[in-house]
Amino acid sequence: MIQRKPLKDIHKEIRAKIREVLEQAPELDEIKRIVYGEKVRVGTLQTPAIWIVPEPYAPNLLGGHTADHDIRFNFVVLVKANDPEEALEKAHDLALTVYDVLMQDRTLGGTVADVRPTQIDPAYEMGNNTQVCWSAVQFDFRVKRRE
Repeated sequence: MIQRKPLKDIHKEIRAKIREVLEQAPELDEIKRIVYGEKVRVGTLQTPAIWIVPEPYAPNLLGGHTADHDIRFNFVVLVKANDPEEALEKAHDLALTVYDVLMQDRTLGGTVADVRPTQIDPAYEMGNNTQVCWSAVQFDFRVKRRE
């Protein structure tokens, strides 16, 4: 399916559908907050949380005035706990659950042509803060667009 919508509208639809899918997934009921690209103080953030971070990408011109847009997002799961090992394990488990949830419908209900996983990051401590840990998964959401 080749889209003819303005690129900003395509991005908004993808972000809205991603948020809807994550919020409605029973496997992610324990997530307290989903944040999109906002600056948030990690110390005040209720966790577990999912931080959706947009990433740069380069459109692939195909000819015939069309292009593939692989719109990339990182899904960073943040977990606070007194036990760093517990936080690391929980962050990693939830990030992999985000992966499974997003792979259940590879078109996001017809919003995109394909959902393509690109990277899985194991769990890490957040800087010098051993109480906050994170793990992430990265996806490209492919849209073919008339340019």
